[in-house]
Amino acid sequence: MRKVLFFNGQSQQVANIFCEKVPGGFDVSWQPHRLSDNEKIALIRDVEFLVLHPAAISGNVLREAKSLHLIQLLTAGYDQIDLNLTTELGIPVATNGGANSWGVAEHSVGLLLALYKRLMPCDRSVREGKWRQAISGFDTFEVAGKTVGLVGAGNIGRKVARRFKAFETRILYYDVQPAPDIETELDARRVSLDELLSESDIITIHVPLLRETRTLIGQRELSLMKPTSVLINTSRGEIVDEEALLAALKEKRIAGAGLDVFHKEPISPDNPLLNLDNVVLSPHTAGHSYEGWFRRSRFAWENIQRVASGQPPASLAQPEEK
Repeated sequence: MRKVLFFNGQSQQVANIFCEKVPGGFDVSWQPHRLSDNEKIALIRDVEFLVLHPAAISGNVLREAKSLHLIQLLTAGYDQIDLNLTTELGIPVATNGGANSWGVAEHSVGLLLALYKRLMPCDRSVREGKWRQAISGFDTFEVAGKTVGLVGAGNIGRKVARRFKAFETRILYYDVQPAPDIETELDARRVSLDELLSESDIITIHVPLLRETRTLIGQRELSLMKPTSVLINTSRGEIVDEEALLAALKEKRIAGAGLDVFHKEPISPDNPLLNLDNVVLSPHTAGHSYEGWFRRSRFAWENIQRVASGQPPASLAQPEEK
């Protein structure tokens, strides 16, 4: 039997879904992700396949994983994994293969709609018996006719583009690689980051956290945005300079932001973002959906079986070039 271990930082339900999908020939167990390094080391020594959510494991543990053939993440992000070390140890690391992309794409649209339609204040006003006092009639907006700028046109960015196109929008995108499929299908246009920021009404971020994307959106970039534009971030908090964003929001140099990710998570209770009324916040849950957990587990088991049969893993995470 091939031994599979899942360090789970999510609910019991997630563990159940993963463990119920076990194919023949594999022995699977799960443990809480919060275990100490020493506890993890005692469990991992003879494990061949390690599954993680969240995508974090210390180098001390990895160095003791003498039998490991694959680290399979149930996440899309891998910025908390030392890929240089895993490469040195000869342990491939695979992401979830875009299994959460449907959820993230829909959440991105949801944050925009919550901002444009002022859904949070409207809900609160109805509950408090203040009928229609939350909006003036001139502070809610339509998505139709707007220009949407995608910072990143990968798996998630493309899904976001298709959903926003249904709202009768114009699509721009910035990416190091062209995306000819959405150019043909959606009439999307690839532009520079500066052009995207200055022309877009809605800017939505879908790039991984890498050396070159850290604080990709800073003070200078925010200054290029229209005062009526909004920023959506469901990728990683560190891609946006949070202090610069806070200043732009407070001074109304941009109209608003929808944020699922932050520099510090959980967000600090004294973070000034919590006091702004032109921000909609969620607790890094954009990729969480009922359907998504089954999709993640299915992909993970397919990848584990692929490696067990001697094939290379799909959706391989690559270390950055030094």
